[in-house]
Amino acid sequence: MGPTDRQRTRRPWPSSASLPKAAPLVLAVPPASAPDSASPLRFLLLIAGPLLLIAAVGLLLRRRSQLRDFTRPSAIPRTVFAAVRRADEAAVRERAAEEVVRLAGSTRSAAAAPDATERAREACATAEALLQSAAGVPDLAGVFALLHEGHTALDRSAPPLPLCFFHPLHGPATRHIPWHRPENDERLQVAACTTCIRFLRAGRTPDTLTDQHEGHSVPYYAAPPEHSVWSATGYGSLLTTDSLTAHVRRHLKTPAPPTEQPLPPPAAP
Repeated sequence: MGPTDRQRTRRPWPSSASLPKAAPLVLAVPPASAPDSASPLRFLLLIAGPLLLIAAVGLLLRRRSQLRDFTRPSAIPRTVFAAVRRADEAAVRERAAEEVVRLAGSTRSAAAAPDATERAREACATAEALLQSAAGVPDLAGVFALLHEGHTALDRSAPPLPLCFFHPLHGPATRHIPWHRPENDERLQVAACTTCIRFLRAGRTPDTLTDQHEGHSVPYYAAPPEHSVWSATGYGSLLTTDSLTAHVRRHLKTPAPPTEQPLPPPAAP
């Protein structure tokens, strides 16, 4: 075969354009695992959710309790006791005078039985007389105790408990508890507020109203009962057959207020 035959039988090489294209190689690389940012948030929600719910329910109950105090005409609002506990004597006296006026208005507008209205009027008049001669915070606390007794007479739904024995400016008592006088170990039943009961159960001395005796500041109930109307009555806790109003009225030598006479019927035309 000559050179010419070799040239005729040689086939040309295929061009790169005519070759089939290979599929691109794709490596499946798993994506980097992102940090689970939702897990801490979900944990916080699980913790904070119930706490927020409890706080909301507590706020609602407290608000309803405050509204109940203001809508009941025969209740001294808890906000009053919270204010006077932190106030000085002048501010306590001013607030007591305001509450005397409020109870006087309630005795004229409350739809209570005549005997209950009369007891409230006597308590209000006695509180006003005591306010005029009050010599300090113990007497002013007695004004609030008398006003509370008057409000309780007007409101049959109110529990017939006096103010807290240990400190009347804590507000109304919630229950009677056994207690003994530290000076003579005398066993008594006294009415106390929730905070004072909690202190006593923990073996601690509750916050107690003090008075002056022989130049010293002592718990008011440590003064001899013959020298202190508040030590003798415990602001109502130590009385069983007599009202605080009657006891304080005798102490002040104040006569009972005159009974309001009903208005005569209109004359016939």
